[in-house]
Amino acid sequence: MIGVANAEPQDVIVIGAGHNGLVAASYLVKAGMKVTVLEASPTVGGMISSNAVIPGAPGHTINEGGIQASLFRATTIEKDFNLAKYGFKQIKADPFHVHLDPEGPSLAFWEDARKTADEIRHFSPHDADNYLTFARQLDAAMDLAMPFMLGHPTRPSPKSVLQAIPIGLRKRKELKPLLSFLTTSHAEVIEERFDHPLVRGALAAMPPFCWMTQDGTGWALIYIAMCHRTGSSRFQGGTGALTNALYAYLREHGATVRTSAKVDELTISQGKVNGVRLVGGETLEAKQVMASCSPKETLARLLPKGHLPEHLQRRAERIPTNVLETTTLKIDVAVSGKISTRKHDKFRKDGLDLCRPILSWQSYEDHVDSWNSVVGRRWPENICFIGIVPSRMDPTQAPEGQDTFWLWSGIVPRNPTQPWDQMKEEIGGRVLKECATVYEGLDSLEIGRRVFSAPDLAERFHVPDGNVYHVEPVGMRFGPLRPAQGFGAYETPVPGLWITGAGTHPTGGISGIPGMVAAKTMIKRAGKAGKRGEE
Repeated sequence: MIGVANAEPQDVIVIGAGHNGLVAASYLVKAGMKVTVLEASPTVGGMISSNAVIPGAPGHTINEGGIQASLFRATTIEKDFNLAKYGFKQIKADPFHVHLDPEGPSLAFWEDARKTADEIRHFSPHDADNYLTFARQLDAAMDLAMPFMLGHPTRPSPKSVLQAIPIGLRKRKELKPLLSFLTTSHAEVIEERFDHPLVRGALAAMPPFCWMTQDGTGWALIYIAMCHRTGSSRFQGGTGALTNALYAYLREHGATVRTSAKVDELTISQGKVNGVRLVGGETLEAKQVMASCSPKETLARLLPKGHLPEHLQRRAERIPTNVLETTTLKIDVAVSGKISTRKHDKFRKDGLDLCRPILSWQSYEDHVDSWNSVVGRRWPENICFIGIVPSRMDPTQAPEGQDTFWLWSGIVPRNPTQPWDQMKEEIGGRVLKECATVYEGLDSLEIGRRVFSAPDLAERFHVPDGNVYHVEPVGMRFGPLRPAQGFGAYETPVPGLWITGAGTHPTGGISGIPGMVAAKTMIKRAGKAGKRGEE
């Protein structure tokens, strides 16, 4: 995938060939700009890469980072670039999550909130009724949140603002209880509404972003609203199918995409960013640079000192990537046969193969205890996680008759008193041993595994502190405050330098929205500049 550098200066250099970088580049190319994309890794994809990375398992495609998309489905990206032409296909993931009782029963969360409530009703009529009320409240919030997430964080369109006013007035009854989301904890939101252990456990696992007993963390449950609103999907061939399709689009439309091309420094002339210097010394020129890598990496390392006002320089250096005491545990396994969830499958009356959806089974109390351990820099006694067998929904990801296994936890210590390099094998073994009690055959059929946490993620994805969100997912780091006050508009205070990616509005995850909105903003700015030049 290594392209030849364009000798002539480009309109835009995009740093990073993750999905946001490639989405941004695609919109810029579609607008007629000359674009070069630079990627430090040997392949495109970034944190949604799909590659055969396990020794001895060349036919097993591993989703190296994220795996399931919801917010991406709210965009027009697939349509805008006719990605089906380049082999891109979404596979609906419904239910989007299932929580297991260790004894056998399970609770599925479906795109249809009413269907979800019907399942809950088998366990608790009280919780079923409260879930429907909760879902209606969340859906009302999405009416206001979705246009904001799809728009510019500091300059929302007047049309969106005007449309929000009657929605807010019409749905004020549903919206009023959700004001507590901004002040109360994830735990309090759950405990206030639900009683049954399965419901509580499931909602604690969806998703664990922040210390769940702390005020201001209840917003995390907006994830459920997104799944009910847009549904969830995976991509045939793995998450990297999206970036592969975007790469094919860019190649067909004349853009240059270079891999193994790590940027060492931004170059500046007369106070304006005018290109990059690669590791090895090669320089490339462009009218503008858009960095989709970590904003902290861009503003505090790639940008030479002295080009930001002192207070903004200090603010950039303090973009939080290591303050929540928690990080990611990511485990991938190649399996020589078929995994089974027979023990739990037989309790289902609908024939759902539980190897297909996301599964969790740790209790609500396990989640609270895990967070308390992590904040104390200790390895939790019961590590909480989610697991999936990606090849069950998409057999193309493994050889015929075989499987892949994907596991993620967001509740392991970032700064453990027992260092990761000493605990890596023990933690991987302990977690997979537990998984084998649910996923039969996982242990006996294992070909190989890859166990990653913060140090490994930092090296693989070139992201400070191994933070897969680029910026800690705290409530005050969203919208115009993401990644920091003064940097929330994509266009930075340094002329010629733009930022996008997971560390910018609206959030991380698989959406492409940061790349889309940043590129459209640049295109709009270029159009206005052109008109001024003609006057």
